Amino acid sequence: MNRIKDLRKARGMIQRELETALNLGKGNVSKYEKEDHGLSVDNINKLCDYFGVTADYLLCRSNVPTPSAVTEADAELLRAFHAAPEHLQKAARTMLGLDGQADKTKEKSEAS
Repeated sequence: MNRIKDLRKARGMIQRELETALNLGKGNVSKYEKEDHGLSVDNINKLCDYFGVTADYLLCRSNVPTPSAVTEADAELLRAFHAAPEHLQKAARTMLGLDGQADKTKEKSEAS
């Protein structure tokens, strides 16, 4: 299963318009949508780039169309949080109203 047809229709495109936009042969989009023909890695990449979605979303392996972007500043905060002593992590969780998630966070870091 794939989401090509849904993504194409959401843009108000007919199959031939998508084929032209991606330089695909006539009838290829129909075959891809019906899954009569497998998608090459190159064409998966083209479709993902064109629609701005992940391959997992395109191929129905995920319901999340795009990965969430983590800025470098956010990543730095996460690193600082995980490097902080346990009592400071607990204080931060309390201040942010995340008290119930303390055990889950600890379990994840121990599993890593």
